[in-house]
Amino acid sequence: MLNKKILKDLKESVALEDLRIKNRIFNKTSFVNLVTDYYDNLDKVFNIEIGTHGVLDQKATGRCWSYAGLNILREKVIEKCNLENFELSGSYIAFYDKLERFSYLMDKLEDYSKKGNEYDRDIQRILKTGFDDGSNFTEFKVLIKKYGVVPKNKYSNGFQTNDTGELNDILSRLLRKYYLNLGDKNAKETYLKQVYKILTMVYGSPVDRFDFEYKDRKGVYHIDKSITPNQFYDKYIGIDFSNYIEIYTFQDEKYKYNNMYDQKENTQIDLKNESLILNLEYKELEKLILKQLKKNEPVYFSSSTTTKYSNGLWIDLLDRYSSLLDIDLKMSNNEIKRTYGTQGEHSMLITGASLKNDKVVFWKIENSWGEKEGLNGYFIAESKFLENYIISAVINKEYLNKNQKELLKKKPIIVDKYDYRFC
Repeated sequence: MLNKKILKDLKESVALEDLRIKNRIFNKTSFVNLVTDYYDNLDKVFNIEIGTHGVLDQKATGRCWSYAGLNILREKVIEKCNLENFELSGSYIAFYDKLERFSYLMDKLEDYSKKGNEYDRDIQRILKTGFDDGSNFTEFKVLIKKYGVVPKNKYSNGFQTNDTGELNDILSRLLRKYYLNLGDKNAKETYLKQVYKILTMVYGSPVDRFDFEYKDRKGVYHIDKSITPNQFYDKYIGIDFSNYIEIYTFQDEKYKYNNMYDQKENTQIDLKNESLILNLEYKELEKLILKQLKKNEPVYFSSSTTTKYSNGLWIDLLDRYSSLLDIDLKMSNNEIKRTYGTQGEHSMLITGASLKNDKVVFWKIENSWGEKEGLNGYFIAESKFLENYIISAVINKEYLNKNQKELLKKKPIIVDKYDYRFC
């Protein structure tokens, strides 16, 4: 506890008269309104810009990671079929994500229970966290490779699929009940059937085959009969995500740039899956992002949402608060990650860049929060925001330079699943 002398010294260390005006201001308006100016607006011109077909809405779910991926895939269908617009089913991916995730967590609980007891921190982590929607690019690419994709009009959304909080609570309870019945040899089969039943009631029975019908921009009718989700993916999309690499940017005494890393248990659907990442300096990653955009490819990325946004603008507000409070709050990307300051990971697409004198000033971001904010749902990120809060970006290996391609051959260094600085 602070003693009286310390409290007295603290009070005497500030000039109360000088702070009184700010005290009045802070009591009448928010910090964010005091650090944003007239030039913090959406009226930007982008030197590099990919024309995409509108922003989707993930509603009250944590499925940004799959929406960002589906936003890439749907553009391929639009281009190939010469469509005005098109949307893929997020519910189809969600159905199999939850089914695979429940199976995975059952396996992990069984595995951990053989090695420890109820006080094992792995068991505690699973049971305490339970079910949520959050995931990453690695999980997305594994799911679409196994299950393919379907048009939204063949497997649409409903109330529960757009607001998954209660469904996740139900699945979390069921997972905990399974743990209590680990000694029953039939428990795994019984609980997996129950989960499948719940998911079918909520999402509907998953599509095995469907007729793909559409009219192109010229009004010509087309139909592709009795096609499977995997056949649809291969025929109308065809992106091989094994040709892409996830790139991080972080260095400390343990992790170094220009190395390959393997994040164990980075997904919750595949026990054997490896999540390989390349670690580069931010300036190198920025070059790759620009190179990919210039080739008319959007960039899937994840960033922290620790800092707030204002009216569709991703701004490093915490940095700006320094001048407002006359206290140094500035931190670099590395410093933020070293101190576990990257919370609230969110996945989106970079679809454009505004450059002045060959330096990025703003990025155009395709979000998945509907059309109400920003430029009809497109956000703008100042360059400082991305530099400080980016967690990872997915880059086509084709755009790596010769030295970077050589790095892909290096034996990956294992990242512990509890090493939250790097993951």
